[in-house]
Amino acid sequence: MDVKIGMDLRLWAPAPGVEQLALLDVLVAQGYEGVEVPLAGQSRSSLKLLAVALQDLGLAVTTSTRLPANANPLSADAEVRRAAVEYLVERLEESALLGSEMLSGGIFQAQGVFSGKPPTDREWEWSRQCLREVAAHAAGLGITLGLEFQSRFDAYLINTASAAARMCRDVGLDNIGVVYNTFHAHLEEFNPARALPAAGEYLAHVRLSESHRGELGRGQVQFAETFATLDFLDYRGWLVVEALAPGVGPAFPENLWRSGFDSPTQLSADAIRLVQQILRTQRQ
Repeated sequence: MDVKIGMDLRLWAPAPGVEQLALLDVLVAQGYEGVEVPLAGQSRSSLKLLAVALQDLGLAVTTSTRLPANANPLSADAEVRRAAVEYLVERLEESALLGSEMLSGGIFQAQGVFSGKPPTDREWEWSRQCLREVAAHAAGLGITLGLEFQSRFDAYLINTASAAARMCRDVGLDNIGVVYNTFHAHLEEFNPARALPAAGEYLAHVRLSESHRGELGRGQVQFAETFATLDFLDYRGWLVVEALAPGVGPAFPENLWRSGFDSPTQLSADAIRLVQQILRTQRQ
């Protein structure tokens, strides 16, 4: 596979900024080619300094975000739906400031907000309209939107790769694709690796996250099988290591109460070794 390996900075901070500059040198030394920066209210000045540091180190960047309850594309309130568009457009501008060509996440609805009922056709259409408007703005910035289908504990509109691909088709623009997260797939797909083809031509980004959100290779996710399927599909893009730590930002909606690793930097070091080992094995 012609892939690049990145590390999600959410392991260290919910809104990374200048405090994480020293960490970037560590990730470069470990062999990472890029980082994923969650956007959650950082100042423009902090993002500018982060952008300079990334460029100086030769690290590429992708970005992610999540929608708050007061900016929900599924709301019956038109003002709340409009707030979702405005929120995502602002995150796109920040992504462009960092030099990211991908903004991803469960951006089809506010995370952790539920109606208590199955999704409706009207909610689907509201989300589609929001995403189409945001994707049109993203196109002008050279940015692709990545729809990360999420588990039933995080969202209810889009829970599988096939549903995410359907939304991409309905939006109907070239710069929107599917984000495949091994954690969410492990919970929602009948066979996580074999579900990858359901994303089809829309597969745009892959996040590698263990079943317990901790150290890769010490849970139930079948990474070797997943990589073999990605190789079969001739996937060319990012493999971003994603892990979460208790106490880093609010526990909700992940409800993460215990650590699945010894230390964050040890996790990132072990993760890239595991990914590189699997890739080497496939090339033999």
